[in-house]
Amino acid sequence: PKELVLCFDGTGYKFNGDESDSNVLKVFRMLDHGDARRYHYFQPGFGTLVSSTWMSKSGRTSKARSVFLKAKDAAIGTTFAQHVMGGYIFLMRYYSPGDRIFFFGFSRGAYVARFLAEMLDTVGLIKRGNEDLVRFAWMTYSEWQRARNKRDADPARNQSLYEYIKAFRETFTSPISPIYFLGLFDTVNSTPALEGAWMQRSKLARCSAKIIRHAVGIDERRARFRHDLISDPGRTAVSWRARTRQRLERHHIRVPRQRGFRLYYEDKEGGETNSESQQAPPLPQLPDQHERPSAQSENLCEERSDGWQDIEEVWFPGCHADIGGGFKLSNDEEMELSHVPLVWMVHEAQRAGLKFDQERLKKFNCCEDSCEDREGRAPSLSNEQKQNDDEKGGNTMRLEDGMRIAAERGHIHDCLEYGRGVPWAVVLSWRILEYLPFRRMYLQQDGSWKPVRFPLPLGEVRDIPKGSKIHVSAIRRMMADPSYRPGNLIEGGGGRGKRKVPPERGIGEWEVADHAGSPVKETYRRKE
Repeated sequence: PKELVLCFDGTGYKFNGDESDSNVLKVFRMLDHGDARRYHYFQPGFGTLVSSTWMSKSGRTSKARSVFLKAKDAAIGTTFAQHVMGGYIFLMRYYSPGDRIFFFGFSRGAYVARFLAEMLDTVGLIKRGNEDLVRFAWMTYSEWQRARNKRDADPARNQSLYEYIKAFRETFTSPISPIYFLGLFDTVNSTPALEGAWMQRSKLARCSAKIIRHAVGIDERRARFRHDLISDPGRTAVSWRARTRQRLERHHIRVPRQRGFRLYYEDKEGGETNSESQQAPPLPQLPDQHERPSAQSENLCEERSDGWQDIEEVWFPGCHADIGGGFKLSNDEEMELSHVPLVWMVHEAQRAGLKFDQERLKKFNCCEDSCEDREGRAPSLSNEQKQNDDEKGGNTMRLEDGMRIAAERGHIHDCLEYGRGVPWAVVLSWRILEYLPFRRMYLQQDGSWKPVRFPLPLGEVRDIPKGSKIHVSAIRRMMADPSYRPGNLIEGGGGRGKRKVPPERGIGEWEVADHAGSPVKETYRRKE
């Protein structure tokens, strides 16, 4: 079996070869490229690609148009379809039954990764050599995605789309195993063509990826970068197959339990929109031929017949680029804040069985061997543990010290505030956009989400649902920096809450959620 890794970068990001590379690009650079059984794909972000027709021309007009197209793509994601189809074609060329697939994405690139995973679940993978059919698959699925989320959905139209996709799958596609690992850095959807569907769907994971890890930024405030969460902290995420089976069995309808049979139908009790309960019948999954995961990774995600997924969504200190990377180190900065979610994601991917180059891991200070996973000992915030860490020294201290320095002293790059590492012209443009009535998701008191336009965003903070997991780095930063007191983290309240709370209010009350004592994985929950 082969190992296929696809990396989708964020808007405007491209290769620089230094610390300003995004975390997705750093993940790609750390992969083990020397094994013939491993195939790796990297896709630059929106606003960086130029079609070959424009590259072949010269002159001021063509250059000006190229610049305009790049800016337009960066602003509204006009090449979203090309980004999705690029990853799809890569899988067409190199995937074989039994291969293990890993996705990584940042920003809109993370949304591309999720959308592609959902497309593979629904449409399947077109047989090799039929690349001309990829656009038809894209058009069909994107139309299905929009239609199935409309509140005033036309049942006849949905039934017609269902029949078309069913026939398309049976005729042109081959079986493909679910994405094994989906690693996301601060997913956002700023693609107008798909925002309608995004605004009306549930926040539960919608693809069948076995293992999903999502790093989310606490301090991002831009309305156009509202977070797109994957899970509800109040319940354990279950795949569509399991939820549908439970719903049907309540009505005494027998569902075959063979591997590879999935029913794509949302349960209203699972929090889906009402429109989804009135749509066409679900699509049967193609026969599944992929093998069980190796014993090496079963400690992270075991195969289960009930369709459960291993999903973890963790909040980190910082804004959008402080989660996905992309800024150079300042003169007074030792380690960028984005290093913390990078180490966490690499560690989780390693636990899932992904192979990295050990020398490159050391170069980027992400080597797992240099970080002993000391779960079960005293929590990492205690003075006793810090003293023990100091006595250990060696490689352990290098990684842990790097993470602690990044968490406590790494700069937060706020695109709505001058003097925070972002050019003033960029800050001005983003501040102007905050006075426009962009539709965005707002967390209700009952825990549900609602799309709103008013009141105007005006730099409102992100909503953090109750029960969310907060990475230990956020607690460390609040303890080390009295000026870091994010209101959405300490008091909750989301977009209508305070941006900051007074220092005398302290850092709030917290309890360990998972992995107590682990310098990489330890998370906390706010005591309610």
